[in-house]
Amino acid sequence: MMRKKICFLVFLFMLTAGVSMPGMAVSAAETDTQTKEEQNQTSTIETKDGTGSGSQNDTQKETEVKKKQVKKGNCDKFIGLSKDYWVLATAKKTVRVYKKQSVKSTVLGKFTKNNCIVVNTKGMKKGKNYSWLRVYLKNNKPGYIRLSQVSLGKLNIKNFGITSNSKKNRQRIKICRYGLPYMGTKFVLGGSSLKYGIDCSTFARKAMRNAGVKVSSHALAVNLAASGKKIKRSQLKPGDMVFYYNSYKDKRIGHCAIYIGSGYIINASGHQGHNYPSGGIRISRIDYRKPTAVRFRNLVGN
Repeated sequence: MMRKKICFLVFLFMLTAGVSMPGMAVSAAETDTQTKEEQNQTSTIETKDGTGSGSQNDTQKETEVKKKQVKKGNCDKFIGLSKDYWVLATAKKTVRVYKKQSVKSTVLGKFTKNNCIVVNTKGMKKGKNYSWLRVYLKNNKPGYIRLSQVSLGKLNIKNFGITSNSKKNRQRIKICRYGLPYMGTKFVLGGSSLKYGIDCSTFARKAMRNAGVKVSSHALAVNLAASGKKIKRSQLKPGDMVFYYNSYKDKRIGHCAIYIGSGYIINASGHQGHNYPSGGIRISRIDYRKPTAVRFRNLVGN
């Protein structure tokens, strides 16, 4: 009996002192398991209440909805412009022009990287997403291109960004406007017809002389590149001239164009083809070809 009492007292002492025993360890593990289960239940309740991970999912969904709303109306800022503006589609890579809004339809032509084509925005509505654009071909015939293959910009064809009404500036505007009615005329080396075919230097000479700027009636690109005043690229104004080498190896001036503002030029080009929109009288970004623009001249003055 005495031994049993002593064992019982030792057991009570160990319980009071917080000493663990093999049997107690199992109980502690069960307690931990219960605690985890309670936490999981709490987490589940929080999720249902919208205070846990469920709220994060809701936030993500709201963000996705907002992104879709932002994308809606991808051409809005180019729709409804006045007649003073042309909307230009610049190729990111080679772009094919189709007869219909389908890649299976007839290919009417193509234009290459950094070359442009005029977009017909009539009938387009704001707030609507577009995957195809209607464009103007020669003689305003329609064609279609995929929006994903181009970037859009606008060009002020009334004054090309020139606000001062000085005589020199009126000449500059006249130079820039000269080729617009002849967009699509094919490129012909040595040609001089705005209807049947023309080359780069003849086109530039006609535009200059039409505005009252004195240049030789037989000047080639290399002669025009020595005319007027040499300027830096950063000094370019609409109506100035831009020149290009023949090639990387042949660093002689072999091509010219007229700067019309906003990073665009108009020229008669035959490097990617002779017929529009591959070539001919067309609008391009200033660095549409390689080697890029290398010389800049002010033939107008001021």
